[in-house]
Amino acid sequence: MKKIRIAGPPGTGKTRRLVKAYYDHIQPYSATEIIAISHTNTAADEIRKRVLDKKSIQEYLESENIQGERGKELFRLVRESRNTIKETITTMHKCFMSRIPEKKGKPVVFTISSNVDDYENLREQFPLFNKYTGSKKFYNLEMLIAGHPFFRFHSAARDNGCDTVKYYLTLDFPEKESYEYLVEELQELEKNYNDFKNDKKINERAERLLDFQDMIEHFTDSEEIKSEDLGIKILIVDEAQDSSVIQEAAERKMAAAVDIFYKAGDPDQSLFGFAGANPDAFHKEFAHPEEELKEGFRCPRVINEYCKDIIKPLWKHYEYAGGGRVWSPRRELDKDGKPTGPIVEGEKFELMNLEQDPNLAELTKRITQTSETFAFTYRGNEPKEIIKYLIKTGVPFKIADKHHKFKFQYPKEGIRNQRNFLKLIRENEKITATSIREILKNILPEYAEKITQDKLDKLGKGSVKYDIEWLIKHQFLSPLVKKSDDFQNISKPGKTLYISTIQRKNFIRAVVKYDPLDNLRRDPRIFLENIHTIKGKEFDNSVVDLTVKREEEEKAKRRIKYVACSRARKTLWLIKSKNGMTL
Repeated sequence: MKKIRIAGPPGTGKTRRLVKAYYDHIQPYSATEIIAISHTNTAADEIRKRVLDKKSIQEYLESENIQGERGKELFRLVRESRNTIKETITTMHKCFMSRIPEKKGKPVVFTISSNVDDYENLREQFPLFNKYTGSKKFYNLEMLIAGHPFFRFHSAARDNGCDTVKYYLTLDFPEKESYEYLVEELQELEKNYNDFKNDKKINERAERLLDFQDMIEHFTDSEEIKSEDLGIKILIVDEAQDSSVIQEAAERKMAAAVDIFYKAGDPDQSLFGFAGANPDAFHKEFAHPEEELKEGFRCPRVINEYCKDIIKPLWKHYEYAGGGRVWSPRRELDKDGKPTGPIVEGEKFELMNLEQDPNLAELTKRITQTSETFAFTYRGNEPKEIIKYLIKTGVPFKIADKHHKFKFQYPKEGIRNQRNFLKLIRENEKITATSIREILKNILPEYAEKITQDKLDKLGKGSVKYDIEWLIKHQFLSPLVKKSDDFQNISKPGKTLYISTIQRKNFIRAVVKYDPLDNLRRDPRIFLENIHTIKGKEFDNSVVDLTVKREEEEKAKRRIKYVACSRARKTLWLIKSKNGMTL
């Protein structure tokens, strides 16, 4: 087996290099013999998209000087791979799950689907699982691990090779708080969960159910699953620095009988030590890789130099080849779309805070008057200062983490009601029964007639539409509503918490005015996102809050800051720490 470690700083084209590897081998091997795995659906989707993209194929052919029949053959082989590519370029979870034989008496996968819902069965038998999630629905195993406090805890503990109590004792107070359950409750839940998985009388499905960690360990340890029987000739592992100890063991088994093993990653972007990854070991393994990607396609000179200054102490500590990575800044594209133009300079601004600072006006101007993309990113708990600032700008933004625990709730329903009310009053349009029900739920009592269930039944459901005259005539709305064309003047306050009712209502008004066609809901350009989830993405602007809530190990802080700052294609904005602890 030939092992090729591919290392590269942020934005140096690791995905492009892996796609090249796929094209290199699809002719001598069949598409089903090439397996590429990553940690997230987003990353796997991006590799698949690039592989199938005709422009990517053409660029590969030009770079390799392949013409004529050989070029046509590559297009044909890639086109034919569409039938199996979702199984061969996939996440680790799906890859291991597909290799668990579901035969009578054999282990089966813990499943959440429309046909089988093991979690629903589990929580019905053990109500403690509902304590912090209630009736919340989880549609797959990934959602359960991300959104349920016990399963997040259990997954992290297993990835770190710890039992419940041992892992709990390694956590600081804010981390313990984030899991919500007391340690005694976590122990009880773990016992219930293990009993459920290992007793057919309880789970009503199999003698043993396997969750994600179980699947990996079963795949690695099972004598029935042999490396040489997997049919893998080319193995590609993306974002390898994020693999946990048990995932690495499974990767080694997959690679044992392959011809070539591509292992791509960047130890300087290793952020998941808390989830079982081993940044120290990965730094040592990748200090002298077989391939180093050197050309930067993202960060301009100013940001490139700043990021290198952040990470250089780690290059020195781990004795990287040549004293550190070679990482060039981004160049302008020429008329053919090639990066042969002058080096892009870029910008870096420092902000004392988001309330009063000489550079704040420039940030606000670019948010409100340009089409540039922005990532507001932070380390730790709810970034209240950033949220308050974004509310003031009046520009729509997206909270990227669907499972966040923020007290602030983005007023999606309020914005929707404002748009629909304007359609009713200003534009005299009809709106759907569903939209009318939302308005009736949120309007002040004096503007709505007494609503009974019989009256609501008259509305029907879904896409049936009505105008304002019909709603007044049939006594759903009072004639008084026609005196206002602003729903915020006649709506209930809604949840505000540390955002005042006036600020909330003004934000809703401003969003609808700024984005009248609702384009930015479908295609957002301003994101609020934790540093751990922003990795692998890029934006025109990265706005980084340097505040940390607790002291962390120096190397870990440098990696976190390096990842956050290296997301920017144009401008980096640094918000200074407010508590003396900083990245």
